[in-house]
Amino acid sequence: MTNDRLYRRILRRETSASRSGTVVVAVLVLLLVAAAAVFAAALVFLGQRALGVDPRDVVDAAVRAPRGLDTTIVVGVAAIVALVGLVFLTQGLLPQRRPRHTMSSERLAVVVDDEVLASAAARAARSATRLGPDAAVGTVGRRTVDVVLRPAAGVDVPAVAATDAVAEELRTMRVDPPVTPRVRVQPTGRVDG
Repeated sequence: MTNDRLYRRILRRETSASRSGTVVVAVLVLLLVAAAAVFAAALVFLGQRALGVDPRDVVDAAVRAPRGLDTTIVVGVAAIVALVGLVFLTQGLLPQRRPRHTMSSERLAVVVDDEVLASAAARAARSATRLGPDAAVGTVGRRTVDVVLRPAAGVDVPAVAATDAVAEELRTMRVDPPVTPRVRVQPTGRVDG
C-alpha cells in the first residue's frame, strides 16, 4: 500500500511543473516589504530619521498622495498591482503540466515523455500504411494524439487503417490520461527525388 502512495506522488511530481520559482519571488517581495516596515518602525520608535526623512512623513504623504496626484498615475499604479496579483493568482490556480503522460504498471511508476508517444503513434501509422520513415509526423496534446501522413504524390493511403493502428498502439501502452488518436492525410503528396 505504501508503494501505491509513493508511486502516485512520484507520478504527480513528474507530470506537474514546479511552482517554486513563483513562490520564491513572492516570498522575496514580502520579505523586502516586511524589512522596510520593520526598519521604518524602528526609526519611529527611536525617533531617528533615515537620510533626513522621517518615516511618519512618508506614510502621511502616501496617504494623502491619491488626492493630490493625477488620476492617470493612480490608475496606472493600480493596474500594475492588479496585473502582478493576477499573474500570481493564475500561477497558483491553473494547472502547470509538463509534456508527459503516465503508463499503467503494477510494479513501477512509469512516466512517458510526449515525444515518445508521438513517435510511437507515427511509427504505428507508418507501419499500417507502409509509408517511409519521413512520411508521418505525430504530436501529442493533453487528450489527443495527432498524426499527419504525407504520402508520396499519387499514393493512396488508408487513413482508417492508420487510425486503427495508432489506436491499438495507444491501447497497448495504457496511457493515463487516455488520449484519442486523430490521423490526417495531407491532400498534396510529396515528391521524393
